[in-house]
Amino acid sequence: MRILGGKWKASILWHLQAGPTRFNALSRELGGASKKMIAERLKEMEETGLVTRQVVATKPVAVTYELTPFGHSALGILESLHDWCVDHDV
Repeated sequence: MRILGGKWKASILWHLQAGPTRFNALSRELGGASKKMIAERLKEMEETGLVTRQVVATKPVAVTYELTPFGHSALGILESLHDWCVDHDV
């Protein structure tokens, strides 16, 4: 729970499963979260090894985030949680 718990972490993981995603695209997908909150969670997730951060040399400079193999392994947990919610109408 220390690694995956916390507001927005599971949603961020879910949205990153398709591949590298730019910060602004991710913030649009997570409409209810502020950019500051998303940046804080991404920093925490980078520190725990769930995601990697890459600066893209474009004008203006962009930042992309991608799941690490460790981050991908957490998707199974999210799938199980999703299935549990569906089974129990939660």
